[in-house]
Amino acid sequence: MRLLIGYDGSDGAKAAIDDLSFAGMPENADARVLSVVEGRAAPNGAIPEECPAIAQEGAAKLRSRFPGWNVSADVCVGAPAWEIIARGEADDVDLIVVGSRGFGELKRLIFGSVVHQVVTQAKRPVRVGRASASRQNDRPPLVIVGTDGSPDAKAAIDAVAGRKWPVGTRILVATFETGVHARLSNWAPNTVWGGDPVPLDSRAAEERPAIHLATEAAHFLKYRCLGATVNTLVQPMDPKYGLIDAAEKWENGGADCIFVGATGVRGIERFLLGSVSTTVALSAPCSVEVVHRRLAR
Repeated sequence: MRLLIGYDGSDGAKAAIDDLSFAGMPENADARVLSVVEGRAAPNGAIPEECPAIAQEGAAKLRSRFPGWNVSADVCVGAPAWEIIARGEADDVDLIVVGSRGFGELKRLIFGSVVHQVVTQAKRPVRVGRASASRQNDRPPLVIVGTDGSPDAKAAIDAVAGRKWPVGTRILVATFETGVHARLSNWAPNTVWGGDPVPLDSRAAEERPAIHLATEAAHFLKYRCLGATVNTLVQPMDPKYGLIDAAEKWENGGADCIFVGATGVRGIERFLLGSVSTTVALSAPCSVEVVHRRLAR
């Protein structure tokens, strides 16, 4: 696995590195910690003396959490969002990691609209890492994955399935109905915070497409994520607010991350996504991974 991590020394950037401990990361990976000096803070392209030390600080922090990783540090001058996106493409990374907040005094990294630009413009998966007030270091992760049956939503499910989750991890598969499905459905919201998903051949799964989608994804994740508990949430609700609401209410705000596809689909089978990914990435109380379909290499 190859990662690119934007780092500016801020609390947000530090939290993004700490958050990777709850992301199901592999024991071995290649990671580049990148600090970007905003052009106006680097006259004539000269990098301020303290900037390389900031990148090295992030690299050291990452090594302390993942001693088996191959970690490097780098500094460049430019527009932070575009440098992160360009380096992600050049390095052919599997995941770009940014903090949800940075600082503006030295105008280095992850401030203002940088996260928005990276989330909306990058063609690589992006993880917006956040600290969680309710997170406990001694408990397994709580993960939410949104699905609507679209290719990018399936990529989000695959991303969760491909991680190394510790025993006891809890995964919640969330699907939301909008439009005609929500208005015409005679089914009450189907919320399962514990126990197994409904059987794929059940009447509920056969008659309600959203339940079928959630159930299908849940059974796949149960097969792939051994040792994890997989539950489902199906509601007639705007998915933007449904995912955020689930993250806030699950275990009293204990969700560690939401995985969501970068784009959704249109038409009668549309339950989720589109601009949902951006809204969730910027507004969720927990970390968010925005997942794109895997690019051909």
